[in-house]
Amino acid sequence: MAEKKVLTISVSDVIPGMVAARDIYSKNEQLLIGKDSVIDANSIARITFFGILSVAIYADKDRETDELEEDTPFETLAQKKAFEQFNTEYHESISDIKGKMNQLLKVGDNIDEKKLIQDVESVVISTGTKYQVFDMLHYIKDYDDETYNHSLNVSMICNVFADWLGMSSYEKKYLTLCGLLHDFGKLLISKDVLRKRGKLTEDEYEVIKQHPLKGYEFLRNKKIHESVKRAVLLHHERCDGKGYPFGMKVNEIDPYAAITAIADVYEAMTATRVYRKGLSPFRVIKLFEEEGRQQFNPIFLMPILKNLVETYMRHKVKLNDGREGTIVMINPNELCRPVLMMGNEFLDLTKNRELFIEEVF
Repeated sequence: MAEKKVLTISVSDVIPGMVAARDIYSKNEQLLIGKDSVIDANSIARITFFGILSVAIYADKDRETDELEEDTPFETLAQKKAFEQFNTEYHESISDIKGKMNQLLKVGDNIDEKKLIQDVESVVISTGTKYQVFDMLHYIKDYDDETYNHSLNVSMICNVFADWLGMSSYEKKYLTLCGLLHDFGKLLISKDVLRKRGKLTEDEYEVIKQHPLKGYEFLRNKKIHESVKRAVLLHHERCDGKGYPFGMKVNEIDPYAAITAIADVYEAMTATRVYRKGLSPFRVIKLFEEEGRQQFNPIFLMPILKNLVETYMRHKVKLNDGREGTIVMINPNELCRPVLMMGNEFLDLTKNRELFIEEVF
């Protein structure tokens, strides 16, 4: 029997249905996915959450690599028109931000902080209310350049987080810029390495892990607020000391970097990419509740999670058994398991452990 071919690929290229060719462990030596396990959406979220950069999978010659195609589920014409307006603002901002970043890379001039922040705020304003930011981002599917799209998404999320955390207008602007620039170092890495679909060498993985340092070194002497520079450098640090590049612990990590890290991970797990659908926000919130308190500063994490759940009040949802309902009440001790209205009856997910929210409309 011929031995199966094994490929090592970036987590961003993993598609549900692939099979793990080796055990996948967290930095704490916790088994996340066993060898020969079929990888599903929850598995992808889990390895993304724990900061795994790559996985070994069995090559599948028959696998289709067509882009994900799915109709956007707008219930009303008004919702569709609102998204169209948002989509226009979004892609105009992406184009503008990309141009400014490329100019910075080529010429090395100082960054126009004010204009970059305005680009982000114009997209946030186009959603109508801050609560609709997450709905709109859920519908975005066409990614011309994942680094720029991800950075804009994280920046918008940071902009909302700042309000939830009671930050001043100046702090909010700095946090918005943290989100926009946090992955700047990836622009300094060869795209052949960053988006390589085949096997990466150990040296290539180390190059990718250097993006916080590369970004910081490039921006260090620019006229940018120091907290923004520290967010670029430290957004992959974790409170348990298992992050990189320095292995810092909770009291050593700059608050702006700590908040940006939460936005970064949340976006990476919930956003729809070219090859796979984003995970349900409630699946992500569950991971944050169960395992995030050791990795992310709970001073910021808990109020953010509470507000995230509240943004989905009155939203229709689909459960893992296919039934649909409406979120009508939040369980403060288990945010990922709200109370639903199912027809004329209430369903408390804390009392129905086999059920879970798979999709939010």
